[in-house]
Amino acid sequence: MIDPALTSRVLERLRAGPAQEPALAALSEQELNVLTAIAEGPTNRQTASKLFLSEKTVKNYVSNLLTKLDLESRTQAAVLATRLLG
Repeated sequence: MIDPALTSRVLERLRAGPAQEPALAALSEQELNVLTAIAEGPTNRQTASKLFLSEKTVKNYVSNLLTKLDLESRTQAAVLATRLLG
């Protein structure tokens, strides 16, 4: 399961108003869950298992996240998520 404390921090930042990174406001709850998972470092297969999704669905979410956040790699997404989440 994804760390509840980390997920809670993501959701709290969204509820608190403008985030440091405005693009986060455009993310869906499921995209935030995938972003949180990326920060923790599991593979797409492991993330899919945790979120009860198919691996292909997770790949699609990762691609969408990279596009929405204007990033080029999963590593950049992990760094951004870590910076924004604490």
